[in-house]
Amino acid sequence: MLNPDEVAHIVQASADISLTLNQDGVIQSIAFGNPDLRGPNLENWVGKNWLDVVTVESRPKIQALLQDANETSLSRFRQINVPSPGTADLPLLCATLKIASTGQIIALARDLREISLLQQRLVDAQQAIERDYTRLRQLETRYRVLFEMASEAVIVLDGNTFKVIEANPRAADLLGDSIKKLSGRLLIDYLAKGDRIQAQSLLSKVAYTSTAADLSTSLLSGQEVYLSAAPFRNENQSLILLTLKRSGEFVDRQDSSAQSLVIQALENAPDGFIVTNSAGKILTANQAFLRLVMSDKLEQVLDESLERWLERSSVDLRVMLSNLQEKGSIKLFATSIRDSFGTLHPVEISAVSVPYPHACLGFTIREVGSRIRSKIQPEESITRSSEELTQLVGRLPLKEIINETTDLIEQLCIKAALDLTRGNRVSASEMLGLSRQSLYIKLRKYNLSDQSKDSDIEE
Repeated sequence: MLNPDEVAHIVQASADISLTLNQDGVIQSIAFGNPDLRGPNLENWVGKNWLDVVTVESRPKIQALLQDANETSLSRFRQINVPSPGTADLPLLCATLKIASTGQIIALARDLREISLLQQRLVDAQQAIERDYTRLRQLETRYRVLFEMASEAVIVLDGNTFKVIEANPRAADLLGDSIKKLSGRLLIDYLAKGDRIQAQSLLSKVAYTSTAADLSTSLLSGQEVYLSAAPFRNENQSLILLTLKRSGEFVDRQDSSAQSLVIQALENAPDGFIVTNSAGKILTANQAFLRLVMSDKLEQVLDESLERWLERSSVDLRVMLSNLQEKGSIKLFATSIRDSFGTLHPVEISAVSVPYPHACLGFTIREVGSRIRSKIQPEESITRSSEELTQLVGRLPLKEIINETTDLIEQLCIKAALDLTRGNRVSASEMLGLSRQSLYIKLRKYNLSDQSKDSDIEE
């Protein structure tokens, strides 16, 4: 027979935590088989009801454990959770047994943290697999849609036998057979007999050298086509992706490639370049323009009006749009661009209207600040102006000298406004902050009417 101390040691060794409770579930003593679980949170359980030291959702399980022990002397195992401040709940696997001689209940608990961690890793792995599967399924769907909707004839061949594995509807139409009948057939069966050896050599070269290759050939129908082959692998299978284009389509492709080169050149040009709609809202812009206006991303300028960055905002834009509508292009329009930090950069803008295939406007914006600064010689200009003014002293009263200078500045400003607006009086008056009637009076005063080409009728 085992003495009580030996029984206590066996109970302690068989569980990470062992509790001694009365019939009502009040904890009388606690023993730790796992010293890592010691702490004030568990050692303070003595004298408390077991129901009060577990989470709310675990209380029905505690009641079941106590009931089983009182009725059958032994319960089955149940998982309970113990709240742990600052960390996740402590999961325990518990069973109870009743000591008949004393009426006490012994609760044996196993620490499930390692198992819980493994379960969480399993759940995370399953979720990752599900996400990867969903992503692959979406990729396959996109591939299938692109493959079916492609405007070019696309065929996938077996890299060893050169038999057709997949073909899209465009390829079936071009080869004059159904997709179902194409599957499993040799591609060279659809080529003109005189071109089959050359096509076979091309496919062999692509398959064994893993390099793309092109070939002009003919179909059985006599149609001239351009065949482009590129190798790829799917798992352990070697495949060849083929595109077939009629001769006319290949010429179009060459034209498209030339256009792509132009677009690439504009994107990397040192001068700013933007494309807007007919109202001046930006559709695209190159990197030079983004640097000029101090924007980090293209999305920051898209769908914004060009007037946002122009020094005279709506006036400059209205002048340029009016000239583009009337003449189709403008050249070297002088203004300034205000960047995101408010700094003005002198620029010259050339633009063209493109009516086909979609009405849009192209603007080339060249920064000319350094060129202007190199041309300006401030000291000489100030000296010359001072000399001209001093020559008037003694010849005219001071009041008349001031009036003469004011008239000269006013005349120069009106000329500059008319130059900037290409002679548009309405825009020039807005730029100068004058009414049209006042501007017309000053034009007649300084004999500048001939310089203005505005079509409005003077009042």
